[in-house]
Amino acid sequence: MSEEKPLLQLPARLIGVWLLLIVCIAGSTVLATAHYITGGSLLIIMALWAIRVLAIASFWFLPGRTDTKLFAMALVLLSQILDVVLKLPVIDTVEYGDWFMVSALDLTGQYAGYFTVWGLLLPLLALVGWFVLRSRSLAGWITGILSAIGMGFIAQASIASEQGSLPAFVIATMGRYIVPALLSSVADFLVRKYQTAKK
Repeated sequence: MSEEKPLLQLPARLIGVWLLLIVCIAGSTVLATAHYITGGSLLIIMALWAIRVLAIASFWFLPGRTDTKLFAMALVLLSQILDVVLKLPVIDTVEYGDWFMVSALDLTGQYAGYFTVWGLLLPLLALVGWFVLRSRSLAGWITGILSAIGMGFIAQASIASEQGSLPAFVIATMGRYIVPALLSSVADFLVRKYQTAKK
C-alpha cells in the first residue's frame, strides 16, 4: 500500500521566506504611512527602502530557476520605483504614502482617476512578481488578480469613506498583497485536489 503524498508541501525555508515577506509588507506599509503623516525624514526613508530591499532579496531563497527569480525580483523592484516616480509629475514631490492616501494632496480632484488607476495597478505588478515564483494554475492567476483589484477598492473605500479610519486603511493596504497571494494558493490547492480526485 503506497503512502499518499500531501497535496500541499511547505518546507521550513519557504514558510520562513513568506513570514519575512509579510513582516516586510507590514513594515513598509507602516513606514510609508508615517512618511505621509509626519512629512517624512531621512531615517524613515532609509528604513523604508532597507525593508523593501530585504523583502525583494528574500525571493532569492525561494525554489526556482535563477532567471525566474531575477525576473520576479525585477518586477517587484519596478513596482516600487514606479510607485515613487509616477507621483512626482503630479504632486511635484517624492511621496512614499499610499496612492489612495496621497490622492488627498490633489485638492482640485483633477488627478483622481490617475491616482486610482496606479493605486490599483502597481500592487498587481508586485503580485505578478510573487506569482511567477510559484507555479500557478489559471484558477490561481484569475483568483489572485481579481481579489487584488477587489482589495484595492476596499482600501480606497476605507480612506475615502466618512466611516473609514487610518488603522482600517493600513490593514486593507497590507491585505492588497497578502490576501490575493493566499487566495491564489488556495485556488491552486483546490484545483490540484480536484484533479487528483478525478484520477
